[in-house]
Amino acid sequence: MKIVVVGWGSTGDVYPVLALSERLLERGHQVRVCAPGFYRDKILEIGAEFYEIGVIFDLAEFHAAMDAIIPKRDPTAMLRLIVEEGIVCRGGQWYQDCLTAMEGYDIVICHSVDIPAQEAAIRRGIPWLTVTYCPGFIKSLDFAPYPFPSWGRAFNAIVWKLAQFRLASSVDVLFNQFIASVGGEPRGSVALEGMYSPHLNLIAASPTLCPPSEFPSNHKFTGVWHLASPAYTPPSELVNFLAAGPPPVIISFGSMGGSNGRETTEILVEAVRKIKQRAIIQAGWGQLGTESALPDIFCTEYVPHQWLFPKGSCVVHHGGAGTTASVCRAKVPSVVVAHHADQPYWGKRLSDLGVAPRHLYRRSLTAKRLAKRIQQVLETPAMTARAQVLGEQIETENGLTTAVDLIESF
Repeated sequence: MKIVVVGWGSTGDVYPVLALSERLLERGHQVRVCAPGFYRDKILEIGAEFYEIGVIFDLAEFHAAMDAIIPKRDPTAMLRLIVEEGIVCRGGQWYQDCLTAMEGYDIVICHSVDIPAQEAAIRRGIPWLTVTYCPGFIKSLDFAPYPFPSWGRAFNAIVWKLAQFRLASSVDVLFNQFIASVGGEPRGSVALEGMYSPHLNLIAASPTLCPPSEFPSNHKFTGVWHLASPAYTPPSELVNFLAAGPPPVIISFGSMGGSNGRETTEILVEAVRKIKQRAIIQAGWGQLGTESALPDIFCTEYVPHQWLFPKGSCVVHHGGAGTTASVCRAKVPSVVVAHHADQPYWGKRLSDLGVAPRHLYRRSLTAKRLAKRIQQVLETPAMTARAQVLGEQIETENGLTTAVDLIESF
């Protein structure tokens, strides 16, 4: 098949579909990946054809958007901001570039919230499949939408209906305004059901991490998609730091942060000092860390998670779907500091599975609260033991093979 894969979002959104693209190439398919220019080298590295979407990524604008999103307590208001800033704002250019890139191709694979790419596929008359990383947003009467408790199917049905009404007036209207602007047909309940492919939505998450649920037949669990890191040679300073003492606390917030990287760093440093722990802080998009040397704290740029995480006593992270899966594969416990979107869902799942304490929110993060959570992990050997078992269960999954089999069957 001739397949267009569209890479929307941050590294945690894009790298899994690059892993899928690599596996599709290995199975003999022709793959063109459409994405912003800063993913070019990684796309070419896996051997796919690169087609640039001419949307310029501006880190300062991204930080400003994060600054607006993080303080919000209302998940719907948070989602509306994400849709405004991450999809609608530059959706016209995204749509036009995808429309051009898709000419002559057989099938399109894109993120479930990538409405511009979906509309381009519809305009071309090409079947489109979607990818989602969080099953907690897919309507099922087996659970209520987060953060509501699950009190039975009747209660859950009422809460999902209330969520549908709320989203219709705040988020669906934004999606449909964009769809109308490119000549598309309005969709019903876009934010709950209408964003998913009616043919096949691939849930790229571990069923081991998620409670069993009955979803409509177009939704299929595959397992997690991991993009293998090339051979990694760590800097000698990092190797020496790891060798100089017991396993450190590893802190990695990925693309999260906002413009307050210095304030966040101060909280992190104070927290680990309170409990007299060694720590490694990854800079990430939030530019965490400090240039000055600190005793027992090592600040670094990106280090592959699959190399670094198994070397820690626990990992403090934002609860993104990809990072959550990486921590679980590393067989270490977590402390989740959720910033937005699906992160509270993953924080709760890890807590329910007994491999993390109750998650924190970034908007209410303090050194005292974070220190207490880390200490709780370190003083609870059962969390580490459960993380070991959980990681071994996840190792038996083969998400990429399952996904490609489903795509080829379709």
